[in-house]
Amino acid sequence: MSVNKENVRVYLANILGSLGETDAKIADYILQQPGLVVQFPVKKLAQEIGVSEATIVRFCKKVGYGGLLNLKADLKRELLAENDLSLPSSPDIFLDDSRNDVAQKIALTIETSARETIGLLDMKIVKPVVERFLSARRVMFVGFGASGLAALEARDKMNRLGIDSDAFTDRFTMTLKLANLKRDDLVVAFSHSGETPEVVNAFRLAQKKGAYTLAITHSPHSPLNELANTFWLTSGEAGPMQGRFYLNAYFSAFYY
Repeated sequence: MSVNKENVRVYLANILGSLGETDAKIADYILQQPGLVVQFPVKKLAQEIGVSEATIVRFCKKVGYGGLLNLKADLKRELLAENDLSLPSSPDIFLDDSRNDVAQKIALTIETSARETIGLLDMKIVKPVVERFLSARRVMFVGFGASGLAALEARDKMNRLGIDSDAFTDRFTMTLKLANLKRDDLVVAFSHSGETPEVVNAFRLAQKKGAYTLAITHSPHSPLNELANTFWLTSGEAGPMQGRFYLNAYFSAFYY
């Protein structure tokens, strides 16, 4: 899994919706009470959450930390690294917001989406992915709606780098072009949910043709990620403004 699990709360928040009831209960407690989690021994933590000690240990292993001590160590480093700045509870823009409020919320959305999304990236997989871009015969970006805007921007960034790229944001053109895929092509799909039928079908076609696939999604257990050779996770909610920043965060960092 192409995820940096050292960013404990961002990672757990990202996978919360895909967890079972008991695991979600543990993850939610960690998100709500991180300061207590790093202090409590496993017995006390189990009592507070209302589960067994073994269940907590299994949860830590299941989400990739190996054990409670590893999770607590990463969480403690994360808490110590935080500053005293408090952020608004929501970046949503309302009718009664002032111009300054709107500007601040837009800036906050860009900053938060980039920081948290990059925080989910396992840096060890960056170089191999970059090499795929450089060696590909063609790079094809696919996406619909706000994800389509991200695909178009990513195409422009790669073309400015001299990497032959195209982007498809409608089903007809995408199907037509992907039918001519070669094994040395690279297909990159943007989908916040990872469940957009047209994008999932594009990856199925790419898989049949032997092309390398990179998915950029919010959900780690989505159908798109199951088909991808590699996937990168995005943080936060999809929306008319947020979605574009979340899906473009990796490619802004990649480009610069």
